Amino acid sequence: MSSNFKLNIFTPSGIMVNAHPCSELLIPTSTGLINILKGHTHIVTELGTGIMNAKLSNGQKKSYTIAGGLCKVLGDTVTILAKSSESPEKIDIDRARAAKLKAESRLQDGSANVDVIKFQRKLARAKNRLELANLK
Repeated sequence: MSSNFKLNIFTPSGIMVNAHPCSELLIPTSTGLINILKGHTHIVTELGTGIMNAKLSNGQKKSYTIAGGLCKVLGDTVTILAKSSESPEKIDIDRARAAKLKAESRLQDGSANVDVIKFQRKLARAKNRLELANLK
């Protein structure tokens, strides 16, 4: 009997992962991290911003940034519908650093025109990218 499940990651820009065999998954949700193993109860949960870690059936580990969306666990399949997601090799470190500096600057300028939530999210995504890029 297999101790694996299938992982799918879909974003508006396309399919990132399709039916990857996994043995374990650590997912950032809006209420904290959840660990998924084969046989996990069926759930639908809102994704947060963070790094998702997958342990593949061959023992390799893969990590992805996740920024919002939904996670559905149903049967032997975990489907991630993310607003955005990146693997470490796809991250442009210079762009992430620039985005981080811009978001920090906009949050510190104190202007009433600044959309605080928007720039907090941009800052979180930039920090996420930089953290994942440093893991590779």
